[in-house]
Amino acid sequence: MADKNSGSDRTEKWTVALTVVSLMAGGIVFAGVVDRWSGSDSGELTASSVGTTQSTEETQAEETQAEENSEYTYVTPTVVYPTSIPGCTSVESPGDGLSSISYWSTGAQTYDDPRFPWFSAPKATVMSEAVQRSLPAVAEIEFASPERSLNFGPLHVPSESSELPEGFSLEEMADTTASATLVRDGKAGALDIRVTSHTGPVPPCIAGSLVERRTLADGSVVDAQDTWSETNGVRTLSRSALLYGADKTFIQASATDAVYAGSPGVEISGMVPLTVEDLIALVSLPQLRITAPVPPGTAPIQPGCQGSTLDPSGRKLDRGTVDELGRALQSGWRAAPPGMPVLEPALGRLVLAESDTTTACQDLVARSGGNESDLTISITSGQPLPKAPNKYDPSYDGHPKSVVTAEDGAVIVRDERHYSVMPMGNGESTREATSEQSRSVTLTQPNGTRVSVRSSAASPNMPMTYEQLEFLATIDGLEIR
Repeated sequence: MADKNSGSDRTEKWTVALTVVSLMAGGIVFAGVVDRWSGSDSGELTASSVGTTQSTEETQAEETQAEENSEYTYVTPTVVYPTSIPGCTSVESPGDGLSSISYWSTGAQTYDDPRFPWFSAPKATVMSEAVQRSLPAVAEIEFASPERSLNFGPLHVPSESSELPEGFSLEEMADTTASATLVRDGKAGALDIRVTSHTGPVPPCIAGSLVERRTLADGSVVDAQDTWSETNGVRTLSRSALLYGADKTFIQASATDAVYAGSPGVEISGMVPLTVEDLIALVSLPQLRITAPVPPGTAPIQPGCQGSTLDPSGRKLDRGTVDELGRALQSGWRAAPPGMPVLEPALGRLVLAESDTTTACQDLVARSGGNESDLTISITSGQPLPKAPNKYDPSYDGHPKSVVTAEDGAVIVRDERHYSVMPMGNGESTREATSEQSRSVTLTQPNGTRVSVRSSAASPNMPMTYEQLEFLATIDGLEIR
């Protein structure tokens, strides 16, 4: 992709194919590509598929064919070569351009994998707090679920049966990520951070792949990029910083002016929320290094929750509403009758549900004597009043167990289920299925507010009783107006 016309506005075009990323509860299924410059060992991971560069004549022919086939085009700036890049002693030609390696892998998500002792739930807390504190005051994290609030999630580890991309080790593919929508001057953009390890050397400077290279005091190298791309004529601005740590840490921070807006796609604001300097500062944080110690007593990061709303048709919740609901839970729990279990963490730390801005929820553990069960509370709005099933209908399968209408018009639904659970993840062939039982109480008010409380436990433990669950569901103040 060499071009000596340094002042030219000409761009290289190529068609690209869609890739699919699919997340599943309990594990991750990822279809994507690993993009590398030919002859480079950069190891930069991306979740978009990019084709190889071609001559102008071939490109024009394929562009015309793409339009005829309703495929889309992908455009990036022309690469100028020969050139110089600040911080690089030499700059190599991009050669034959980008190569793509497609891969499909399954694996587990966990905070505590003994094969990767550098990461843990307390380590995620330290990393998340460091990143959140280091953001410039002008860039605010948009209120969202923990997964979209710059909290580092579980380690994504490909299963032992997955075939890794050529040239990549399991250590390099096992990563943790954090993401958020940032608002700057009233305009939104996205920030994504990835942390893993790397075993290879620092790649050479390749024309077009970076705008600056910095060497830190400890010998770590940071590559910065400031560029754009166009898909079907829609331009997206992006900046990134990649750290190749002297301690074998690899950190990638990427910011764009594109924010996912649900169907049909993304919204382009025209403003990248962070500067190149901001991104370099992020990847240079010592707390993100895989060798950085975790202060004793650091609490594990608070996990997010899925909620239980099948049809999220309520209003979008703001921080004030979620906090108000949390305070109502805390107040009601203080009046709990004797015999209630001990809840951890403290009840009332509600967050937005993952992928559902209309639901507030919290996952807890309930302990009573030697018994332990999981507890999930979710609150949403815009829900219809349930109707009692006809138990004489042949299609009735025994669920729910009961549907009762209270004097105020609220409908209370009780249900109980028994099932087996097969753990997903690495080494799954050595794990046995466990027998579990769940109980749930769902309260739907006439105004559409729905409070769902569900307890589950693996045998020989038992879930919380209906009476305990109903006490939580009927706490005063759990209403979305």
